[in-house]
Amino acid sequence: MLCRFENRLSGQALELDGFSRRITASSASELGAVFGAIEAAQAAGCWIALLLDYELGEWLEPASQPMANKSAIQPQPRLTALVFKQARHATVWAAPAQAVSLENRPLIDPQRYLDDIHVLRESIGRGELYQANYTFPIAVETQSTPRDLYRSIAARHPAAHAAYIEDGSRSILSFSPELFVAREGTTLTVRPMKGTAPRHDDPAQDEAAGQALLRSEKNRAENLMIVDLLRNDLGRIATPGSVKVEKLFSLEQYPSVWTLTSTIKAEAPGISLEQLLRALFPCGSITGAPKIASMQKIKQLENRPRGIYCGSVGWLAPNGDCSLNVAIRTIAMHDARHGIFGVGGGIVYDSEPEQEWQECLWKARILNIQNSG
Repeated sequence: MLCRFENRLSGQALELDGFSRRITASSASELGAVFGAIEAAQAAGCWIALLLDYELGEWLEPASQPMANKSAIQPQPRLTALVFKQARHATVWAAPAQAVSLENRPLIDPQRYLDDIHVLRESIGRGELYQANYTFPIAVETQSTPRDLYRSIAARHPAAHAAYIEDGSRSILSFSPELFVAREGTTLTVRPMKGTAPRHDDPAQDEAAGQALLRSEKNRAENLMIVDLLRNDLGRIATPGSVKVEKLFSLEQYPSVWTLTSTIKAEAPGISLEQLLRALFPCGSITGAPKIASMQKIKQLENRPRGIYCGSVGWLAPNGDCSLNVAIRTIAMHDARHGIFGVGGGIVYDSEPEQEWQECLWKARILNIQNSG
C-alpha cells in the first residue's frame, strides 16, 4: 500500500507511512459508519488517503436519481479511506531512467460522441440544462510498471494536485491540475477549472491561443456558471457572507493545454467531512449546471460508470485539514498492465460538436508520452 501526493509545481510531496487499515463504503447505508470511522482514525492521530468515486455523488445527494453501476455484478466501494499512522514530507519523484510504453484507444465511436453532444445541446435549448460535462473512457495498456508510468507522465506534465496510490490490485495515477477543495483551519478553498485551449510549439501562436481563451465569451461564461454553482454549494455550509470569489478567469499554462481557473474561499468552522462532501461532491466543474439535472442527463448518455475519474483523490490530516483534487487527467489501473483514462468537457448551447471532440483529444495528449517533451 503506497499513497503519495505531489505538488509538481512546487516540487514538494506528502507520503503516507505505516498503513493501518482500509475503510470502504459499498452502499449508501454504510456511509454514516464509514464517516464515523474516519473521524475516529483522525482523532487517534492518523492520516487518511481518500478515494472518492464519481458515483458516490448519488449517495450524498438525496435529490439525485440512482446512478446504477452498469458493469459490476457485486457492489463496488464508492468511498475508500486508507488509514496511515503518519505522513512525511519529501521531494517529488524523478522521471524513470528507462523508457516507458503506453498504448491507448478511445472506447467510444466518434460519431456516437457527436450524436450525444447534439442531444445535450437540444436539452440545453429546451431549458433543461445550462451546461453539462460529457465524458468518455480511453483504454490504456503498458508494459511498464504503474509506478514508472506515473513518474514518466508526471515529470512531463507537472500539476499541483498529482497523486500516486497503490490500493491492492489497482493503482491510481492522477495528474490533476484542479483542486476540488482544501481546508486549512476554518477556511475552505475551491478552484474550479473550466475552459481549455491547446498549446503550440510556435511561441507566437501559443501566446495567441492563450489570449484567445482568456477573451473567449463562451469559455468565460462556462467558467462563470460553475463559479456560481460552487458559490451556492459553499453557501450551504459556510458562515453567511463569507463566500468570496478571490480570482476570476486566471489563465494557467500546462505542457499540453491552456486553462481558465477561478478561486473561491469561504469560512466554515465546525463542519464535518460528511457535511463538506454532502454540500460539494461531486465538483460542479465535472457535472454541469444545474448540478443534479446535468448529472441525471449525462448518466443517460455515458455508457459506463466514471469510477474514480471525475471523483476525487486526496489526503486528510489528523487536525481536519485536507486537500482533495478533482480526479481529472487520471488513470485507474485495474491490473499491472491495463487501465482507463477518462476525458471530457463542458457542453453549452454554443458548443460545436467537432470542436468539443478535438478538445478531448487535446486533453488526452498527456498519454502521448513517446512524443511529448
